[in-house]
Amino acid sequence: MSDSDVFIIPAISNAEPAKAIRQAIQNAGVDSRHVQDVIFGLDELRSIGVEKILSASSLTCSAATVSSSLRATFFAAQSILSYDAEVVIVVGIETNSSTAILLASPDAIGRWNLMPRARLPARSLTGIDSALRAAKLETKDAAISKDGKYGAVLIKELLDELEQNSVRWGMVTANELALLIERI
Repeated sequence: MSDSDVFIIPAISNAEPAKAIRQAIQNAGVDSRHVQDVIFGLDELRSIGVEKILSASSLTCSAATVSSSLRATFFAAQSILSYDAEVVIVVGIETNSSTAILLASPDAIGRWNLMPRARLPARSLTGIDSALRAAKLETKDAAISKDGKYGAVLIKELLDELEQNSVRWGMVTANELALLIERI
């Protein structure tokens, strides 16, 4: 593991955001006190009761909302890479469902003996080619690709497909956003 790594531990879908968050924390085996930030991606909704969701999740950390869950994943990864946080939850919220993705740093994985599902080796705001160059990959290396506006859902679906098909690399895109995911 490198200090420049960000890892996905679990990715959980549930109709209720608070339940998805609690289940992600439980599945990861992380004490909720170690979650330092929650970033909500509002893929469809314009406003939500963030404080109510955090309270129902038994979290006391800070939270932010952004326009999409894929962008929220970018912010969470950057927070970890800049050593501002070690454990961050991204929550994608749609009309009738939500997906919680717990991201962790290499230090958090080692300290709390977490089991990562995948690594986020590259992301780009300027398209697929930039992300592939950053990871030193070619288009053919990303065997599975998902495109659309529901980033957190697509990340979970991609993780499931990578594991089911024993494929190493995949990519999630939305407009010019591109996120490469490596199955571990």
